[in-house]
Amino acid sequence: MGLFKRFLGQTRKPEGFFGKLMLNAMNQGHAALSDWGLSHIEGLSPLVIAELGCGGGRNARELLRRYPLSKLYAVDYSALAVCAPAPTISPPLCAGAAVC
Repeated sequence: MGLFKRFLGQTRKPEGFFGKLMLNAMNQGHAALSDWGLSHIEGLSPLVIAELGCGGGRNARELLRRYPLSKLYAVDYSALAVCAPAPTISPPLCAGAAVC
């Protein structure tokens, strides 16, 4: 299997090195659309949030930033996706308010 095909195959269940690359690409590639969507739910104060199919975790981290008092459930088919390290975000998704 070629490298490009292996990389594209990571869209379903990211794993390993190519999975990390795909998660970063998802986070960057979907950021503008995600921010647009999140801009339509301002003014809410949710106690619990379910982020289903959280992919690279960017939206889950943004939801925690916007709603720090909420309990967030980030769910994905890929453990790498849910627990991807984010050195610029505190707390990491697998600690504190988030449940993996």
